[in-house]
Amino acid sequence: MGVFIFLGLAAYALLAKFIVCAIGKHTRSKAAKYVAIGVFVLIPTWDIVPGYLYFSYLCEKEAGAKVLKTVEVEEEYFLPDGRPDESKLSDRFAQSHRFYREFSTLFHIMRFESTIKDKQSSEVLGSATSLSHFGGWLVAYLFPLGNATTCPESVHTAIWSEVIKHRKIMQ
Repeated sequence: MGVFIFLGLAAYALLAKFIVCAIGKHTRSKAAKYVAIGVFVLIPTWDIVPGYLYFSYLCEKEAGAKVLKTVEVEEEYFLPDGRPDESKLSDRFAQSHRFYREFSTLFHIMRFESTIKDKQSSEVLGSATSLSHFGGWLVAYLFPLGNATTCPESVHTAIWSEVIKHRKIMQ
């Protein structure tokens, strides 16, 4: 795959050089050559900056955990380190997941949502949303599931600690 990428980039650079030189010969204008160079630079990179800005906006406005209601449970539902034990809680609460791969096809952003519900009442107790940005179109095309920037990290497991709390023992 790496060889094909290299060959594609080399062919793109040669095509750009040929067209820029042809424009320079026919127009004798430096401005026209610079515009042509700008076009060849922008073709693979035009969506990087607006995509990152949109991703940053979404991270600020939509990503994270939202607690609608906290539930207190006994000590037996917690691990020794103090985190809720999801396997023991699964008889009372359910976490469902939804994945939106095509959330923003223009800017290559995916959205992942999870909710925690009380199984008896079907009441939603909390939700978590994370977003992943896969870069500009060229990087997203060449590496479809490559290095993504995700915000926030590990919110889908952290939501349990925000919804499920220790029951206070009355004496």
